[in-house]
Amino acid sequence: MTTHETTSYQGDIVGQQTDDDSEEVLFRHTFETRARLIGASKAILWLSCPDHNDFDVFVQIRKADQTGNILRNVNIPLEELGVHSEAEVQTVNTLKYLGPTGILRASHRAFDPKLSKPHWPAHDHTKCDLISPGSIVKLEIGLWPAAIQFEPGEQLVLKVSGHPMVLAEFEPLRGGFITGNKGRQILHFGGEYESRLEIPFVQV
Repeated sequence: MTTHETTSYQGDIVGQQTDDDSEEVLFRHTFETRARLIGASKAILWLSCPDHNDFDVFVQIRKADQTGNILRNVNIPLEELGVHSEAEVQTVNTLKYLGPTGILRASHRAFDPKLSKPHWPAHDHTKCDLISPGSIVKLEIGLWPAAIQFEPGEQLVLKVSGHPMVLAEFEPLRGGFITGNKGRQILHFGGEYESRLEIPFVQV
């Protein structure tokens, strides 16, 4: 893409961590052949926030079926839970896995050169480098390693937001994760802003 474009989301909503929050930007890729994601992925994003001098960014990889329906994985066999379908399983992190995630506060974007690897950006959290409101900064966000197989027609979905997208560990914790975000966050891509997702794929 040669043209600079943007999309945005409200960064300061309080996420309920039930996998149905609003203000999340989604990018989808549909596979033509079978492929396997194996290892750690990395999101390289150019972002700005006109309303504040710092912001937290959350990213998540999801799998969607051939109709575009985003899937969840039940961690325990249904028969062991005494139920017959995924819909009967409580939507909490201990019982359902959504996909690999990553998080970074923009002011902590500096790297630790000793710990960083080509596939994994380790950050130096010893200093806070605030950003002028509206300035565009490059963030490299590592996502936890995963192994996901995609069949032809299935989709990889990248989600970006200003709130955590993992499920809450238990129902009373929903809505309890508060960020320091204020206002909208703007994601830049195309032209000089090569926002992208780097993923370790094996063709099979």
